[in-house]
Amino acid sequence: MCVERGFEGSTLPLIAERAGVSPTAVYNHFHNREELLYAAAVRALDQITAVALRNGRGERPLHAIAMAYLQPGMRQNRRLIAELHLASRRDARLAALIRQWHHEYADRFVGALSGTDPNPKATTKAVFLLLLGLCHFDDVAAIRVPRAAVAERIERLVDVLVPEGPAITGTAS
Repeated sequence: MCVERGFEGSTLPLIAERAGVSPTAVYNHFHNREELLYAAAVRALDQITAVALRNGRGERPLHAIAMAYLQPGMRQNRRLIAELHLASRRDARLAALIRQWHHEYADRFVGALSGTDPNPKATTKAVFLLLLGLCHFDDVAAIRVPRAAVAERIERLVDVLVPEGPAITGTAS
């Protein structure tokens, strides 16, 4: 729903109708639309992470996560994550939820990079920006290039940002 109508067009009654449940059923689990859409975004990130773990055998975890973002089956997840990040600029409750998520996972990245990276916070932000940029992969359709060629460049960017060394694990952005 959010991917099709945007954040502002995704009301709880419309979401409930699409899911085939009553609005009351939705309100029994979520206090508001922001909480519901945030939960959907966390689920999308968990799905990206699961794809990374399943497909990234032997690959560095950050490579596997970036490659999972590029999977064709992750298109809806990419769109949802991008939409909610944009909407968080206009909605304080959503912004607070996303900020909380960023802090939690940034702490994991910074911890993994500490001692080997001269500025782990800057590297963490750059990695988050790279992954968020991958959410817009489908928005740059005018530049036709094989997905594999883009994936190869993204792997090279990851190598520059996080040279071989610490294992960064966790969720996808």
